[in-house]
Amino acid sequence: MKRLLIVAAAAMMLVGCGADYVVKGNIEGYAGEVKLMANKSTECFATTTTEDGSFILDVDTKAPLFANLVLGEKSKMIFVEKGEVVVEGSLEDFDSLKVSGTPANEANAAYMEQMQKLVSDYMAATDEDAKDSILKAYDDHIANTYEANKDNIFGLYLLASQIYYEMTPDEILEAVAVLPKALQKSQGAVTLKNHAEAIKRVEVGQKFIDLELPDKDGNMVKLSDVLAANKYVLLDFWASWCGPCMGEVPYLVADYAEYHPLGFEIYGVSLDKNREPWVKTMESKGLVWPNVSELMYWQDPSAQKYAVRSIPSNFLIASDGTIVARNLRGEALGEKLAELLK
Repeated sequence: MKRLLIVAAAAMMLVGCGADYVVKGNIEGYAGEVKLMANKSTECFATTTTEDGSFILDVDTKAPLFANLVLGEKSKMIFVEKGEVVVEGSLEDFDSLKVSGTPANEANAAYMEQMQKLVSDYMAATDEDAKDSILKAYDDHIANTYEANKDNIFGLYLLASQIYYEMTPDEILEAVAVLPKALQKSQGAVTLKNHAEAIKRVEVGQKFIDLELPDKDGNMVKLSDVLAANKYVLLDFWASWCGPCMGEVPYLVADYAEYHPLGFEIYGVSLDKNREPWVKTMESKGLVWPNVSELMYWQDPSAQKYAVRSIPSNFLIASDGTIVARNLRGEALGEKLAELLK
């Protein structure tokens, strides 16, 4: 009997220790559910409970990922890669949790320590030359850290959160293509690749992608129908909560008044998530052109089709469906319309 128990216990140890991706933790002062959630998603990779703050999560994934470790109402982003990620600290000082044990998490800790120093130095600096020097050091630190971590999930995170904004779609695809094979399968890499391919589909010179969304009264409005009735249509992605979007409103209102009689229309797609502020902003700001929204915030499928990652973002489309310009801000829109319609 004793022999059978020993064999059974050994088998359990093999099962518990056999996972390639493991997150271990000891959070003083916490008791309750522990979850590992996909970053910016509701997908759960692993879950357990703890009575004394200690836990082990065997993560169900075939590729490295960046994810949120969720304890009650608090969460901490960590990098899950082969090996054991160790999370230590206290619930009281949750923001200072130490995450270690794997290359990506060690690199992130060093990166953040230097970033905090640079931010402190910048805040303390009084000389403009000194501030410019610190800003350069800040940018260099991001670039150098990315170069040093291209082979792990932290490097991919930097690419997806900091680096790719200044890259062309082809450069993004090239950066993803040279990642280790396991990383290429991760959700972060797949998302970047899809984003770059989406950008290529909506570059200047490409044909528009049709949309059909509800207006404030629930009537479905097709972008193609708006295009058919006008010479040029500005597909404008915005939201009532977006400060820079509100800064563009006076230009849009003025350009609409001048060029709408000449064949210009706007098709506004709001990334609001609540109807009341969306409708109130349209009424108070005089946004009299067609405005539509599914009230899905950043999960809006239309924004994803047009590879929109920040707002305001716009596309000027000719009546034949060709995208003729992108992201015309401020006076640039009026200047382009004057060129096309006068």
